[in-house]
Amino acid sequence: MKLNIMKISGFLLSLKSVIFINFFVRYKKILNKDLKIIFFYFPVKSYQDNIIELIDELKKEKNIEVILGYNLGSSDQVKKLDKTFFLNLGYLKYIKKIDIFLSSYVVYEFPESINKIYINHDIYDTPMVNPQDEKNLMVTLSKCNYIFLSSESSIFSFKRKINEFLKNENISINTSLINTGYLKLDHVHQKLKNSEISEDSILLAPTLSSMLTEYNLYDYLDNIIKEILNKSELKLIYRPHPGDLRNIKTNSYIMSINEKFKGNKNFYLDINTSYLDSYKKSKILITDVSGTAYTYAFSKLRPVIFFSKNEKELLKGNFNDLFFFKDRTEVGKVVENVKELNNEINFLIGNIDLYKKKIGLLRSARIKFFNNSLNQNILQLKKILNNKILN
Repeated sequence: MKLNIMKISGFLLSLKSVIFINFFVRYKKILNKDLKIIFFYFPVKSYQDNIIELIDELKKEKNIEVILGYNLGSSDQVKKLDKTFFLNLGYLKYIKKIDIFLSSYVVYEFPESINKIYINHDIYDTPMVNPQDEKNLMVTLSKCNYIFLSSESSIFSFKRKINEFLKNENISINTSLINTGYLKLDHVHQKLKNSEISEDSILLAPTLSSMLTEYNLYDYLDNIIKEILNKSELKLIYRPHPGDLRNIKTNSYIMSINEKFKGNKNFYLDINTSYLDSYKKSKILITDVSGTAYTYAFSKLRPVIFFSKNEKELLKGNFNDLFFFKDRTEVGKVVENVKELNNEINFLIGNIDLYKKKIGLLRSARIKFFNNSLNQNILQLKKILNNKILN
């Protein structure tokens, strides 16, 4: 009964938003023929403050009107902002006459828009989906006019994947890939750089449990937490992937992990939307194939342990060509079994200044627009709106 009420409510709210947005766009453009409408859509619950910073800057521009769309999952972060509308994904296609449609997460429905833009939310050429799903992803992304990416290595990876999956599909590809830097990195770096919080913790932040199951650490969570709590003097912050918190089965497992270890004063479960406090408190990160590895390393120049339960098989496959895997030893250590963890933790902490220098050099090499991504995004958006040649 409750589910049916939610569906009816979502339908009515979405219908209301479609009518109002279309009226709003037409009315505004009648009043000002030079006005450009940018529509940001937030499809999932995630940390969005870096995108909101971009929106706030765009609102200062002359002849640009920004409207926002959200659904039930993303409502907490967005609904209190100015000119926001509830809109379920399936209703995007009914929105008309938008100059730019933009999302930082992949959507499979698009409004009628002159330009469709995807801001990639990964810092590296991190695998975005499981290999069997990559073709559908590339078909969807090829419908975008532009993809904003963090680095040249990401552009190289995207070009290769698009060509690989679509070359035999008879699909015309007119998607431009543009290096605009990484908004999230710059945002997090600014938030962390003057932090006076003591770094007394290890942060454990794995990727989505259903992502690359033959390589992720999900099956080892219990043992990893137990090993660190038994042998390390540091506290342990466990931050699950947000997608696992939304899944009934994996959420139940996360809560069972918390129930098991919550009596230990050095254990803390972080399920907040923002990961900034966990970043601030931690001296080292443990992850697997999650892009958070390089966001963490580059934002605060602290090392990372990559837990790789199946390293030999990983190195035999195509993933070995990705900079995400090539650069792991520049920002930290690769660990293949639980018993090695504490030795490598102690090594990295003992050599933290060395890794600070190494990570800084790698950041300079990989991220061209470090601390300038906001300007780059605005510059490229304005060029697109003015139909100017990019790059």
